[in-house]
Amino acid sequence: MKLNFKIDKNYLIINTLSCTSDYGFSSKKYQKDIIAFQNYAWNKSKKYYDFLAGRTVFSPELLAAKNLKSFTSKLHYELPNFLSTLKRSKEFKKIYLQTKKYSKFCDAQWKKNYTKTSKIIKELTGFNLNQTFNIYITHPSQKHGKNLGNNEIGWGHSENWPNYITVYLWHEILHSYFTISNLSHAIIELITDEELRKKLNKIKYPPFVGHQYLTEIKKKILPLWKKYLKSSNKDIDKFQKQTKSLLKSHNQSPTPTT
Repeated sequence: MKLNFKIDKNYLIINTLSCTSDYGFSSKKYQKDIIAFQNYAWNKSKKYYDFLAGRTVFSPELLAAKNLKSFTSKLHYELPNFLSTLKRSKEFKKIYLQTKKYSKFCDAQWKKNYTKTSKIIKELTGFNLNQTFNIYITHPSQKHGKNLGNNEIGWGHSENWPNYITVYLWHEILHSYFTISNLSHAIIELITDEELRKKLNKIKYPPFVGHQYLTEIKKKILPLWKKYLKSSNKDIDKFQKQTKSLLKSHNQSPTPTT
């Protein structure tokens, strides 16, 4: 498996502008620099800031064919200029350099752990790990972890504990191997957030890490998971079918995630 670590400046800008609440920060280390860049962008254009951050409200008047055409026409010409202005700012240059340093850190940690972790993941899943992924790195002081589809992943987060990056990159990678449901997401967490973290950092679980809304599912399937770990011929698809039946017996539907 090959990972290409990249920084797309437009993607970095959009993600940096989108994470504005306290919850969006994974660390306070560069929080002042991030807020300074957000303020700079806001002062340059509230309209385009809101658009990039996904906060634009399309009123019925704007959605009228003539007005929407006018709006999109302006976007076509003015938005690239807005992005170019942001990229030239001293505020963004700080964000970019901090992200570039973090990207190198991610790459180094992944390569250092790859031989060991790929064996663990293959042994736990049986998957053929021969794909190539593009990892679009965002600022380390903001929370961001998303499988974008088409073997592309957006990633940025502070290193909350040793090997955090490695564990959660595998987490996002495995989303490309599973269908979308709360159950499959819980299984991915058992593989990466729990078992891989345990083997890398020599810890025990539970207590669990990961999404709180998946904790109940993980508790219910934990006995099956422990039995699965002891089996010599692991079949993750068979395990998922077994856990699905178990959840049905508990009257808990493995509903899709949103």
